[in-house]
Amino acid sequence: MMDQAQYVFLFFLLMNSSVFTAGKTSVQKDQDSFIKIGSKYYLVVFKDPELNWFTAAHFCRSQDSELLTIESLAEKEALFSYLKNIKKLNYMEAWTSSNDLPVEGQYLSLNRGRPMLYTFWAKDEPNNAGNAEDCVHVVLKGDSFTMNDNSCYKGQAHAICEKGSASNGRDSAPREKSNCDNVTESYALKKLVEVYLKYENVLNCRE
Repeated sequence: MMDQAQYVFLFFLLMNSSVFTAGKTSVQKDQDSFIKIGSKYYLVVFKDPELNWFTAAHFCRSQDSELLTIESLAEKEALFSYLKNIKKLNYMEAWTSSNDLPVEGQYLSLNRGRPMLYTFWAKDEPNNAGNAEDCVHVVLKGDSFTMNDNSCYKGQAHAICEKGSASNGRDSAPREKSNCDNVTESYALKKLVEVYLKYENVLNCRE
């Protein structure tokens, strides 16, 4: 169960507010710029302490980018090849933007507010172990690269940030949203706001 502070944090992340800040994170970039891998640009943070999901999301926002969202087999294979063959990693865990915090079992991208477009779950996953696994990470282990649900609070994964171009983390010209996009995004936000407002002593803008 998330405490009030973390609901507030998630709420403002989805609102894309520049007003809310959670303090300067201790995470530091171990490279000067994002690297193009496939069709996206990534910042893979290897050397810093492992993070919980909230800290990883905040760090990526501080870099004008978003948490990793793998949307196709091509993106998966490009990133896996980079981590496995170029960086010579044999094991790594990294948070993605996907979570089912608003509604259990309905995984949405924090970046887009839409259902996940592509999945590659490990065997018997997601399993919501202990009724406490709401955030999705990717696990590189040997020659496998899979997705798993885990507790958002566990500081046991790294941050991989992404953006569509080297210069900025958002489209230069916002695309026109379809009705489906509007319905999905508003539904996800509505559910988060509903949970947030259940807590006492929250700001009441109507007063």
